Amino acid sequence: MTHARTGVVGLALAAFVALAVGGLAAFADSASSTSSPAPSATPVLVTIKDFAYSPKVVSIPVGGSVTWKNVDQAAHTATDKGKAFDSGNLDTGQTYTFTFAKAGTYQILCAYHPSMHGTVVVGAQSSPSPTPDTSGY
Repeated sequence: MTHARTGVVGLALAAFVALAVGGLAAFADSASSTSSPAPSATPVLVTIKDFAYSPKVVSIPVGGSVTWKNVDQAAHTATDKGKAFDSGNLDTGQTYTFTFAKAGTYQILCAYHPSMHGTVVVGAQSSPSPTPDTSGY
């Protein structure tokens, strides 16, 4: 009976190890697939139509580019509120591309139509680390 119990324990241990190794491999695969994408060689396209940017919010990595294309009947601009860039006048069919070298959130508006808003988020957004409590509790 001792040999039978040892065999069952050995079999259970082998099954546990196999599951643990398989689980770690799956974890490693999922961890590697969540890495940040490299900047794309092709700019992200934002269309300007019906007095709106579409999409309204764009997320890109540092070094990525955004191209705004005016397909509206009126002239528009793609202007950063923080003055990092300004497309100038974009008539129907015209485009403007800007490459973002610094991480941050850029608020975009049309200089002619300030009710038109968009956002470009550049770089990975991470949640802040908890601040240690040094108050002496």
